[in-house]
Amino acid sequence: MRLILVTLMAAIPVVAQPQRPGARPGAGQLPEGVQVRSDIAYDERSEAQELDLYLPPEADGGLRPAIVVVHGGGWRSGDKQGGQWSRIPAEYASRGYVAISVNYRLSGEAPWPAQVEDVKAAVRWLRAHGGDLRVDAQRIGAYGNSAGAHLVSLLGLVRAEDGLEGTGPNQDHSSVVQAVCASATPTDFLNWGAEGRLPQRLGGTFLAGPPETLADRAKQASPITYARKGAPPFLLIHGTADRTVPIQQSDRFAKALRDAGAEEVRYMIFDEEGHGVFRSQQLLTYPAMKAFFDKALSPE
Repeated sequence: MRLILVTLMAAIPVVAQPQRPGARPGAGQLPEGVQVRSDIAYDERSEAQELDLYLPPEADGGLRPAIVVVHGGGWRSGDKQGGQWSRIPAEYASRGYVAISVNYRLSGEAPWPAQVEDVKAAVRWLRAHGGDLRVDAQRIGAYGNSAGAHLVSLLGLVRAEDGLEGTGPNQDHSSVVQAVCASATPTDFLNWGAEGRLPQRLGGTFLAGPPETLADRAKQASPITYARKGAPPFLLIHGTADRTVPIQQSDRFAKALRDAGAEEVRYMIFDEEGHGVFRSQQLLTYPAMKAFFDKALSPE
């Protein structure tokens, strides 16, 4: 097995031999000093529109970076309090970050674009309360896996003028984040896998709507549509044996960001790894994400 770390723009490939993980890092009780406030409503239209807030131990009175964590589950399942979706924000809070883990309307309740509208509303909530939380509004990152990776990629790329803010509160605050780590990411619904076709099954669930406009919804929902110069730093992670989200999704996305003029795109490719690569190779992915966010969200 190989890990290939490609830093686009620098064009320097690095090949390393990964180790198999043992116990999951951060498993167990809440880190000392970290506080959790659960089930905070960031919108009032649905019970799904809630977040958990993780606060770091009190230190100095300066502004702090923040992390937004978005769960996966194919846009149809998942919860902010399960497994890594509570463990990761707790770990980052113990390092001095303010962290939120976000629930959003699932496709059984509302199809696209409800999901991106909700996570955008959660980021706006974070900025609206940034004064009380001592959050630096210019130092917010986001992590997600699979469907969550799709949504955090949109948080990094989709601006207000793209028309996906929805009607939720705090519209006077930006919903764009300054750094994105995305693993096993769906990025281009119009070109799925090597054969380059639209996955029609999504038309009846996540992208539900009139069949004649499915391609339009697929394009609107694809992060690759919004690849642009000025994009925030990205760390992409994917396994070559992923049968849920083909690796071509990250391949094309990384290239599109590079071609658009994005300044920093890091891409970790794991040979023979599947859809759960972020957890199965966590002895490499966790430290890589930590280093990525620490650098991208540093005060300098």
